[in-house]
Amino acid sequence: MCVQSQYCSYRHYSADLKRSDPESIIAMFTAFFDDSGTDRNSDIAVAACYVSTKRGWDDFVEDWDHIRWEESFDCFHMAHFVAPCEQGHKPWCDWDNVKKSHVYSRIAKAINSNKRIGIAAAVPKEIWDSTPEYIRQHYGREHYTFAVRMCMMRIAEWRRISMPSSFSIRYVFDWEMRDSQKRYEISKILDSITQPEFKDSAYAIFGIEPKGYSFEHKEEFKPLQAADILAWQMRCHMQKIWPIGHDEPDICHDGFRQLRENQEMDLGFFNEDQIRRFVIQNEQLIEAKGPLPILYP
Repeated sequence: MCVQSQYCSYRHYSADLKRSDPESIIAMFTAFFDDSGTDRNSDIAVAACYVSTKRGWDDFVEDWDHIRWEESFDCFHMAHFVAPCEQGHKPWCDWDNVKKSHVYSRIAKAINSNKRIGIAAAVPKEIWDSTPEYIRQHYGREHYTFAVRMCMMRIAEWRRISMPSSFSIRYVFDWEMRDSQKRYEISKILDSITQPEFKDSAYAIFGIEPKGYSFEHKEEFKPLQAADILAWQMRCHMQKIWPIGHDEPDICHDGFRQLRENQEMDLGFFNEDQIRRFVIQNEQLIEAKGPLPILYP
């Protein structure tokens, strides 16, 4: 059982979804996920992902490798890229703003040219922590788990609208140690929905097959570095718009604007009222069908 909460969304759709491209008919898609703000220093947690075909990701990696060879960097991590120079993150600390802007624009172009859709969901931690115990036992004690689940619901909707529902999506998450709570919770829900009694519906809705997910290192799986950028930009934008309760393009940082304008994106955040309604919906579901399964005791 699952209720999809409606969040404050701000969607951007490209004019051409390439639905007639033969690649979209024959290829498996892959969604690459990363998080931002899941450490104790942030009050908002974000899950973000990019989805594309194998061909799209192969082209992205080729573009990405050209950029990093020509600009002299290896693994891109947004937090290090924007960190103060005195922190000593090489090579970023040696670059001036002109160089950084040039490189970032090339990276954004490579992402936009090869992804099919970008999706992100933001969850204020204090609001999620205030939900009843049975909600977090089912949907995730980690804020990131809930945000991932909401991103998956948006993927399901995009998949339903944009391409034949009979084709698969592999889900790839940034590396987490095997004993981490984030990895445990994400693995638990994905393993649960692909159990024999649910696998047909899981495939029909999310395109996921049994064992159709993994945790990988972004140094080796380079599209994870694109997801890292989207997650970081989303969290920074959320810190600006959360106090006013709605998206405001005029205060959008240029780096985020490059990822959003004229692109197919589905971005959103939850406020207190939406989480409250989410709890009420679940209460109604419980009354009609019984208790929610406890996934996270």
